[in-house]
Amino acid sequence: MRPRTCIAALLILAAGCDLPRDPQGTRDRVRDGTLRVGVAHNPPWAALPAPGEPGGVEPALVRKLAAELGARVEWVAGSETELLASLEEHRLDLVVGGLAATDPRGVKLGFSRPYYTDTVAVGAAPDGAARADLRGVRVGVERSRTGAADLASKGAIPIPADALERFPGLVAAPVWRLEQAGRQRTDIVLSTEARVIAAPPGENAWLVTVERFLRAHEDEVPAMLRRERP
Repeated sequence: MRPRTCIAALLILAAGCDLPRDPQGTRDRVRDGTLRVGVAHNPPWAALPAPGEPGGVEPALVRKLAAELGARVEWVAGSETELLASLEEHRLDLVVGGLAATDPRGVKLGFSRPYYTDTVAVGAAPDGAARADLRGVRVGVERSRTGAADLASKGAIPIPADALERFPGLVAAPVWRLEQAGRQRTDIVLSTEARVIAAPPGENAWLVTVERFLRAHEDEVPAMLRRERP
């Protein structure tokens, strides 16, 4: 073999060493096989009805991923802590449940790139006036009290509301929920949280497959959220 040919072959082999790999063979096992998915109850990201299969945005995405891979989904319900421990031990292939990109447990796992940024903001009625200063202002929040602490830090008075649609005045909720309730988003942003899906540690080829799928479908997420029941 000529010297230049040998060098070229070595370069190709060296480049191949940088390709994402799966020490446990997750991607190859899942394709045309079984996709084991842990589900932590956290609507609207994931919901565990009794009985029935999981609902919510992320299980819907998982079903699409499984269809593309020709895989059957095996759902495993549990707490976030239990499921992430199983994932770390490679007894699951994914965990869904509205995980935050800032979760420190991601250091030991394979968190995907964020596929959606959940923004909590203040919304006004279409014919209502927005206010820059919330001090002393009553602002409706849902029973989950999303945004209540951030409102209080701005001097507002969070008021639990049975339905944002019927609350008089300003309300606070994720942007997708404001749209559901027919409220106009104001410039007052209370918080943002990037959402991710968790994969087992070290299974980089599998993680790349999941991330490519999420990147291809991330534009569908806002509409999926708006279809979720309040």
